[in-house]
Amino acid sequence: MVSYVLKRLAMSLLIIYIVVSLSFFMIRLMPGNPMAALEAQLRMQGGLSEVEIQQRISAVYSVTPDAPVWEQYVQYVWGALRGDLGRPITNPGTTVVAVIAEALPWTIMVVAVSLIISFVIGIAVGAMMAAFQGSRLSQSVTFIVSFLSAIPSYLVAIALLYVLTSVYQVFPSGGAYGVDVTPGLNGPYVISVLYHAVLPIAASVITSFGGWALGMKGSAVSVLGAEYVRAAESRGLSDRRITQSYVGRNSMLPMVTQLALSVGFMFGGSVFIETYFQYPGIGFYMIQSVGQRDYSLMMGCFLLITVSVIITNLLVDLLYPLVDPRIANPAARARAADQPTDPDQEVLPAGGSMA
Repeated sequence: MVSYVLKRLAMSLLIIYIVVSLSFFMIRLMPGNPMAALEAQLRMQGGLSEVEIQQRISAVYSVTPDAPVWEQYVQYVWGALRGDLGRPITNPGTTVVAVIAEALPWTIMVVAVSLIISFVIGIAVGAMMAAFQGSRLSQSVTFIVSFLSAIPSYLVAIALLYVLTSVYQVFPSGGAYGVDVTPGLNGPYVISVLYHAVLPIAASVITSFGGWALGMKGSAVSVLGAEYVRAAESRGLSDRRITQSYVGRNSMLPMVTQLALSVGFMFGGSVFIETYFQYPGIGFYMIQSVGQRDYSLMMGCFLLITVSVIITNLLVDLLYPLVDPRIANPAARARAADQPTDPDQEVLPAGGSMA
């Protein structure tokens, strides 16, 4: 078990190091050489000496511009490990880490709530479609969720903006909270935050719950044909117990794994939804940084998303042995695979019991 954990941890750290290294070279491989472009821009503005220009570039990219490449690489990696990702070109008075720290809570709130709601609705709808497989109800619901899953999220955002902010003016058109409230732990501010988050959450749920529903339906249908389900039916167990203890529990396992992996991507936000609703999350600033060629902020956002996905995958890998200890012990898994099956032994569902 210790060897399994150390291997997964070492692999995750190696991948993070590779991502940090790639972000360093991507800045230099991008068309136009961003560092040289910033230097030319500062010279055109005037009023800055050569030393001040080099200091400004060094602050933005966390490297010494006139230093050798290997030295810049060491400076960049060491700065990234210490949380120094430079300064945004468009707002040099702050840092990339400060911008991300300010935007991250808004992204986590909207995307996390959307993920939970869409997961719960999708699991319920998918289980219903599997239970009534082949019926007109299941076919109709399958068509609806497939149609909603195929619609791009930005089209739903535009439709909600037009109907509920322009035509009926029920919700605000953008922002995280109203300009007439004071931020803090007070009632008006909390209500305003929730009020402004309704449309971004709705746009995300409408376009994402269908994927969970279709995944749950496919997982449940595959479980229905498993040997332990047929064995439970032959023993005369009730349909309710078979559905809850055998079909439901085992079909949920891959969905929970997918949910855990989705948490990593949650930190990237929903770029189109946040952009259209002018919601100040990570996705909003990422699109802004791309449009304004703010490479330091862009790389900071990309690095956050990548690291969050890697850490989430690591946590999932570390939780797997708790579900099945054989995962961390290849020898035990091989012995279990070679062990002959006793035909008189009852077939048990994964993680369940026949009692």
